[in-house]
Amino acid sequence: MASTWSDSRIVTSTTASASETQIGTDINVPQNQTWLLNGIYGSMARGGTFRIAVDSLPGMNGVRIANSTETGALSAAGNGSSEIYPANFVVQGPAVLQFFGTAADATSGVQQAMVNYQVTQG
Repeated sequence: MASTWSDSRIVTSTTASASETQIGTDINVPQNQTWLLNGIYGSMARGGTFRIAVDSLPGMNGVRIANSTETGALSAAGNGSSEIYPANFVVQGPAVLQFFGTAADATSGVQQAMVNYQVTQG
């Protein structure tokens, strides 16, 4: 019998580069799970862009403007003005999700990314 639940993952890293760098570590989707990705979010301390990459979806572009410059909050001062980007795609395990960020400048700062998903296991 299959079971279903919702979850999320957050990855974080610090960079001092204006070149694209991976945010945090790989997120692995286990073999016996299917994830419906339904939201992604990225914050860059200095602004910029972020993207999600899925090894089983090689044609996906996935680039978004960073939601916020405030890490650890959905928006600066927590005012709720920065919405999570909706997503609607299925990732069948085994698969690897990665987030990459391109900061607006090379000043050291924190990057964070989050993915919300529904898991079906069985």
